[in-house]
Amino acid sequence: MVAFQPFPIVFALLGVFNWQATAPENTVIVFASCARQDKPALAWGAMAAMKPQLSVLLGDNIYGDTVDMEVLKAKYSLLSKVSGFKALREACPMMAVWDDHDYGVNDGGASYPQREASRKILLDFFGEPQSSLRRTQSGGIFTSRIFGPDGRRIQVILLDTRYERSALKKAPGGPSAGYLPDSTSAAVMLAESQWKWLEGELKQPAEIRLIGSSIQVVSEDHRFEKWANMPLERERLFKTIRASGASGVIVMSGDRHLGDISSMDAGLGFPLIDITASGINQASQAYRQAEPNRHRIAGMPWGNHFGAVRVSWSTNDPLVSLELRDETGDLVVSHRVPLSALRPKSKMAEANNVKLAEGEITPAVAREMVGKKVIVRFRVESTGKAKDGSRFFLNSQKDFRSPENLTVVVEMAKLSDGLKAKGLKDVQADFEGKVVRVSGMLTLFRDSPQIILDSAGDISLEP
Repeated sequence: MVAFQPFPIVFALLGVFNWQATAPENTVIVFASCARQDKPALAWGAMAAMKPQLSVLLGDNIYGDTVDMEVLKAKYSLLSKVSGFKALREACPMMAVWDDHDYGVNDGGASYPQREASRKILLDFFGEPQSSLRRTQSGGIFTSRIFGPDGRRIQVILLDTRYERSALKKAPGGPSAGYLPDSTSAAVMLAESQWKWLEGELKQPAEIRLIGSSIQVVSEDHRFEKWANMPLERERLFKTIRASGASGVIVMSGDRHLGDISSMDAGLGFPLIDITASGINQASQAYRQAEPNRHRIAGMPWGNHFGAVRVSWSTNDPLVSLELRDETGDLVVSHRVPLSALRPKSKMAEANNVKLAEGEITPAVAREMVGKKVIVRFRVESTGKAKDGSRFFLNSQKDFRSPENLTVVVEMAKLSDGLKAKGLKDVQADFEGKVVRVSGMLTLFRDSPQIILDSAGDISLEP
């Protein structure tokens, strides 16, 4: 039997770190994923050298890939002996969750037969107290902690995207073809118990919330694992954040063996930013082109690296810096955002607060359903028309060029009489700023999603 010694991580009661009473003027949190335990990993030491207040491991912390728990323990034991890793765990508190390889099987989910044994091994390794709910709670090893005084509180929420995740929908063409979006109700990312827990956690008081997801939330164009493989679950995540009224939300993700910073309008009233740090020692060492990602605002497509969130509290509007650093600690990519930009704007929040009826979806979900008939409800943020007036366009975004936009095409030759019968005489004036319900086939025009209305009966204004 292989034995290893867990290292102590002590948290105060009620999920709040036993942190210094006054937060430092500059808070540093480092995070990373994807580390083979049997390969050199300079990034561990570079993370420790940042002198962070916290480190977060987002999964693939080892490459276990086994149903033999003695093999899994042996691989954790190798990690415990890596000097840089030891330095990091001694430098600051550490929070950790799993992804597929340390869970036990590539792209694995609820069907993995050793998930309970793997849970125990991971929690033992990271020194989780025997009394911790993570050892017995249904739905996996999700957890949350808050640290810092009032006005400078940072909440770290780690989701478990493995324990109850249903099977993915495979694309035709074999394993290399990847996965397709599954918009059925059978597609499950998180257990119901985890959803309920998340709702409560998002209502806890905090100025900044870092949501750790082992897989990417915002990126949706590549063929590999991502939240966009389950559009209804991703929309539920957005809806849960929106309904909670939470602000300061930033996603930290891993899995992809590359670095990415992405941003999208998820209907929160502020941009949802997802920073991916995935390559402690598993990123490509040779230059390669970045994989498709319509939401990318910065990226690091090659080279081992880790991520950092730095918060400067010294100004009236704290500055949040999202960083990707190479394995020596040098800054490669940075995106800075004032904390005020991560708070809902009342007008924007109101514009996106559209209640859906049974069977209706948002434009964000509809974009994943090309070739299918959908029922979409949204607020018309802008309108346009063809030069000859033969077509009018109703857009879900103010900027119709936005990759988030869904366009409804109104063919006047077909729909004019029907619209007039409804009392709608001026398409632009009658629809702009209003909530509409539209049914039709979702198609693409120059890679942009659209619905071309077949009849006036396919569109209605919210009463």
